[in-house]
Amino acid sequence: MNLRDAPIREKLTVAIMLTSTVVLFLTAAVFIGREVRTFHRTLADYSGTIARITAAQSSGAVDYEDEAGCRKILSKLTSEPSISLAALYGRNYKMLARYPESADPRLFPTTPQTNEYRIEHGAVNILTPVRQDNRMVGCLYLKWDLSQAYRHARWDAGILALVLIGSLAVGRVISAVLQRRISGPILQLAGTARAVAVNRDYSVRAEKQGNDELGLLTDAFNQMLARIHTQDESLRQREEQLRRALQSAESAAGEVRVLNAALEERVASRTAELAAANQELEAFTYSVSHDLRAPIRHIEAYAQMLENGEEPAAFLQHLGRIRAGAQNMDRMVDDLLKLSRIGRSQLKPATVQLNTIVEEVLAELKPETANRDIEWRIAALPSATVDPGLIKQVFANLISNAVKFTRPRAHALIEIGAEPDQGAAAIFIRDNGVGFDAKFADKLFNVFQRLHRAEQFEGSGIGLHTVQRIVRLHGGTIRAEAELDKGATFHFTLQRLEARRVDDSGPVVTKAQ
Repeated sequence: MNLRDAPIREKLTVAIMLTSTVVLFLTAAVFIGREVRTFHRTLADYSGTIARITAAQSSGAVDYEDEAGCRKILSKLTSEPSISLAALYGRNYKMLARYPESADPRLFPTTPQTNEYRIEHGAVNILTPVRQDNRMVGCLYLKWDLSQAYRHARWDAGILALVLIGSLAVGRVISAVLQRRISGPILQLAGTARAVAVNRDYSVRAEKQGNDELGLLTDAFNQMLARIHTQDESLRQREEQLRRALQSAESAAGEVRVLNAALEERVASRTAELAAANQELEAFTYSVSHDLRAPIRHIEAYAQMLENGEEPAAFLQHLGRIRAGAQNMDRMVDDLLKLSRIGRSQLKPATVQLNTIVEEVLAELKPETANRDIEWRIAALPSATVDPGLIKQVFANLISNAVKFTRPRAHALIEIGAEPDQGAAAIFIRDNGVGFDAKFADKLFNVFQRLHRAEQFEGSGIGLHTVQRIVRLHGGTIRAEAELDKGATFHFTLQRLEARRVDDSGPVVTKAQ
């Protein structure tokens, strides 16, 4: 943690605790050093005294090499539990007695040196000369075990550690109280500054808690806030005036934008309608100039033949062709009127079952399907919120096309069902008729576009364009798939079509002969 960025309360606490900790540890170090020195001096004095007394008592026995007397003198060391080993050596380093007698002789030095005091391996090794009439007749070896002294030292260290911890805890409490008294005014001043910065409220004031330097700082801070508050009020008034002016300007600009957006939308809508109308007008012009003129030319030609006095046998034949041409022109005019009504009509949506509409269309097509071997495979279709009349016209055009283009088949197969198409529910109508070349599929829905000759299959070329317009009015799309002489499939989607799968029970199959 970076102390420079720490709160002042933590800085004060750290400063007080650090000072207290250093003082306590220095005091403890001095105390421990003094105790260690005192212990070693006392140990040296005491153990040296024991060694000298024992050496003086055993001088006669050592001089005469009285082993029994030496053992008796060493046996008195049992009164000092810290002595773990002891031995008396005569001349030529001969061991006269050892303590305890059961100790392994290998634990004792073989060539002891006199006047030795050495601490190693947790024990003090003491070698003292034995003198008789100022003659050195031998030496005494003592091994002083320090384990008990170390246990006392560890116990004292534990007590000292507890004292240090307790002192630090007391210091922590005292530091908390002291730093609260010192940092309280500073934190109160910082809190006021933070409130001003966050809330932009220059009316707040810091509470003065004394006449020291912090009190002078608090007075200066409050005077600065008073001046800023006066300036802020003036700025607020000017800002309010400017805001009202901007609101008026934005309101006027917003109204202009709304009007512009509405105008642009209307222009775009009118432009799209005009483009569509122009396309339909071009198609209508083409129809009038080409498709509608064809029946008229036929009527005129056959009427000219009648005027030229053809044979009576050919008279009725010419009249029949004139009538067929008139009927063809009437059918084309009727299709054009239906197409124009679709562009002007408003949708009247209602939730309907599509299977019901299919059944109505099949009932109306019974005269055309009579004496035909047609196998119908009609699956359970979803319901949809659509204009029932217009959707019926979609099914009527597509199903009647399927009936018409399967006419060359001895056994016709027409399927109607639902399937997922690019993530949406779609309706399909499939037949095994003559089909068409798939490369002309993009022209299939244009007005008066026919992919088969009129001598093969009747029609005006308006039906599929009508289907496309109705599907688009319902927010859907339509596409066709086909192979020449292998049949065709039309897929279309509707915006409000219920997205569900065909029933698991499978399609319903009916026969119409």
